[in-house]
Amino acid sequence: MFGDLLRIVGDYVLILALILLFMLPFYLVYYLRRNRDGEVKLNLSRHLENFFLSRQANYLIFFWAMGEALIWFVIPEFLLLLMVFMRIRRKRELLVYDLGGTMAGTIVAFFIHASPATIAGLPYVQPAMVEQTMAWYDKLGVWGLIYQPFSGVPYKVFTLTATAAGLSLVTFVVIAVLVRMSRYLVAFGLFVALYPGLHRLVSRNYVKLFLVAVFIFSLLLLRVSNIFGPGYQVH
Repeated sequence: MFGDLLRIVGDYVLILALILLFMLPFYLVYYLRRNRDGEVKLNLSRHLENFFLSRQANYLIFFWAMGEALIWFVIPEFLLLLMVFMRIRRKRELLVYDLGGTMAGTIVAFFIHASPATIAGLPYVQPAMVEQTMAWYDKLGVWGLIYQPFSGVPYKVFTLTATAAGLSLVTFVVIAVLVRMSRYLVAFGLFVALYPGLHRLVSRNYVKLFLVAVFIFSLLLLRVSNIFGPGYQVH
């Protein structure tokens, strides 16, 4: 029990640190330009909202989604969740950058001929995830992608095994985007529906809720990793 608790805490700290490091370059560019332009000082909530209104936030979303198709392990919905509850009018524009990054990452991953062992060595990827993804492709071809949104298997496993499965690049990208769009629209629609009732609460507790969200996401990563651990039966 104590060992499991240490693992949870350790993963939480690691994931939190990596998320902040991923965001840091984009934020620093925004912060330096903000100071150069003489922006007045704001409270933390308004400051974060202004950052997510910036061009740098667009780039962050793009490269976040692109990275998730390659090596990054945090889903784009996590970042969108932070933004939807802010006073950002151009929320739908964020989805465009998200999908653009997904397409770019998918195309790059298609030309990376990684071995199953290399893929399984990526953060929070288990060998059984690679085996199961290949089994889905063997059974359904490119439509094996329909398992991605709800299986817990990271998107990068699907992209990095696509070439080995003999899938067509154009067909794969089209189906992948359609599958991702369906997941995004469901999540985005849910977040927007909750916005009126939760915005005020969220806007007063951004940092606290961010830490809670990272903790929940850490638990989900560990749970999926355990499900596909030793003893998992590929079907």
